[in-house]
Amino acid sequence: MRRTSRIWLLPLGLVVMAWIFPILWTAVTSFKNLEKPGTLRPDTFTPTFDNYVQVFAERDFGNLLKNSILVAGGATIATMFLACMASYALSRRRFRGGETVNSWVLSLRMIPPIVVVVPFFLMLDTVNFLDTYHGLFLVYLSFSLPFAIFMLTGFFSEIPLSLDEAASADGAGPMKTLFRIVVPSARSGIAVTTIFTFIFAWNEFLFAFLLTRDKWVTAPVLLAATATPFQTDWGRLTAGGIMLFLPLLIIVFVLQREIARGMTFGAVKG
Repeated sequence: MRRTSRIWLLPLGLVVMAWIFPILWTAVTSFKNLEKPGTLRPDTFTPTFDNYVQVFAERDFGNLLKNSILVAGGATIATMFLACMASYALSRRRFRGGETVNSWVLSLRMIPPIVVVVPFFLMLDTVNFLDTYHGLFLVYLSFSLPFAIFMLTGFFSEIPLSLDEAASADGAGPMKTLFRIVVPSARSGIAVTTIFTFIFAWNEFLFAFLLTRDKWVTAPVLLAATATPFQTDWGRLTAGGIMLFLPLLIIVFVLQREIARGMTFGAVKG
């Protein structure tokens, strides 16, 4: 068994390095005062925080970062609240065509964003929601909700119906049963779904680029503007990329136990 484990160390190490190298390259480049990225050798440059200072001072990155937090955070909270109720109904209430509804919900998440961005633009323009928090919030909610419902329906289905029956016998209604019994029992699955939902909204570019103009532009749109056909500001681009990556890293680090439990939720019974 030990020899078998050692055999897998090399390919696993290569996979880990393949994932870590781009992050390491970005982090090192963000501390360089160079027009070109250069190498990873620490003796080839003097580390500086100028790129981070310039991103926040000259490009109003702090305000755009706030926009990303408000839009992604608000859409994630609303998505999880609505998805919990919808998933509870789909996992507990047996009705005709239930499987069709599940497939329909999942198919909504498979629609390429580029297909619906023009209809979204026209609808938001009609109600004067372009470049507003409400417009971007509704668009993110519409794309995040199908994925969250699909994920949570699977997690909720693993919770025994006997818990619902016991709660009902004690006089608890559906809403009380959901938020007092089912949600705590599936907290690991909810944590995983919440993280994925937040990451999708946090990294989203297309809708934020085409549906905003000035007030509610998000951080990914600003970073894309640093790369032009004529010149790429590698220092500011990588500094902004690290600032976008840090919140996700902190969230995953804090919730790593819940993520591990959520990934194996329902895998072992008895």
